[in-house]
Amino acid sequence: MWEPQVEALQGLRVLMPDLRGFGGTPLAAPWFIEHAVADVLETVPETPAVFVGLSMGGYVALRLAEKAPERVRALVLCDTRAEADANEHKLKRAAAVDFLRAQGVATFVAPFLKDALAPGRPDVLEFLRGVALRSSPEAVLAALAALAARPDMTASLSKIQVPTLILVGAQDKITPPSLSEAMRSRIPGAELHLIPATGHFSNAENPAAFNERLGFFLKRL
Repeated sequence: MWEPQVEALQGLRVLMPDLRGFGGTPLAAPWFIEHAVADVLETVPETPAVFVGLSMGGYVALRLAEKAPERVRALVLCDTRAEADANEHKLKRAAAVDFLRAQGVATFVAPFLKDALAPGRPDVLEFLRGVALRSSPEAVLAALAALAARPDMTASLSKIQVPTLILVGAQDKITPPSLSEAMRSRIPGAELHLIPATGHFSNAENPAAFNERLGFFLKRL
């Protein structure tokens, strides 16, 4: 999913940890955001790093910054939020688990991506669909449970003391810009930029604009 960014960040060391069950990482289920944070900290060298997280990756980055602030040089939070799931969202995830078990990953992913992406980008939809179909049903089920159980990080936002960039798709319906603005208002010195003509996967839908903002932020560091 991050291939467009890796190409744009040549000259920098880029590490892309896979969450449990995804990519080359074996599934150890059940797992929670806390386990993902431990996995990332074990993977990344102890030298302070810039942590970039989109959606679920943003939840991991926020908890990581709270748990091990000495390991964080800066944060880039993309299409994510600080709040935990409300009860209605937990019920929706429970329904999603049932649907996935009955229908499989391919059938589950199709409506999700259609709703998550800005309209008119069949190429991006097919790219992300290909990424998703590499995952087993068990991996996606475990991730849905971890999402539903994630902690509320709102209270910790004011304690973040590193440079923070917030990026969000202008048409993101899953984590809309209003939630990014709420994070920006609570994180000291944070900056927020909308990525035009994008939904929930702003890095893949408009990599040129996303990479420009990310690159400028990293150069300033």
